[in-house]
Amino acid sequence: MEKVNVILEKENNEYFREWIIEEWKHHNTVDPIYQLRIIKPEELTFEDNEEYYKIMYQNKMVGFIGIQNYPKEIFIYRLFLDEKYRNQGIGSMVLQQMIDIAKKQDKDITLDVSEENRARDLYERMGFKTQYRKMVLKINDNIYEN
Repeated sequence: MEKVNVILEKENNEYFREWIIEEWKHHNTVDPIYQLRIIKPEELTFEDNEEYYKIMYQNKMVGFIGIQNYPKEIFIYRLFLDEKYRNQGIGSMVLQQMIDIAKKQDKDITLDVSEENRARDLYERMGFKTQYRKMVLKINDNIYEN
């Protein structure tokens, strides 16, 4: 298998508005507990510690990764890869680059992933371990509705 060449390009957060909305729609279909009200792109705000990178493969943007950069931790906040580019080693290369960044900054990396998320296997292969289990009692399906 040939080595996958993936480049992370830092970009202005505003660039990712439409991508983030699409990622939220994806989560709504795969995780019934993660029922978010889909907001308009212009309503999306960013925290000061949020950083976003384009995932570039063969000179094309195929996804993005968003992190929250804390003093002792990098929290992988969003990771989205276009479906036609999955299972090609791109996600592994992206995570390895984030691990390299964290090592240079002497920080841990954390993320949240649902039990059903297919990316969980990737995270485990990359060395992530479950540290706690979030439990939810779903009472109101409309909690995020207007």
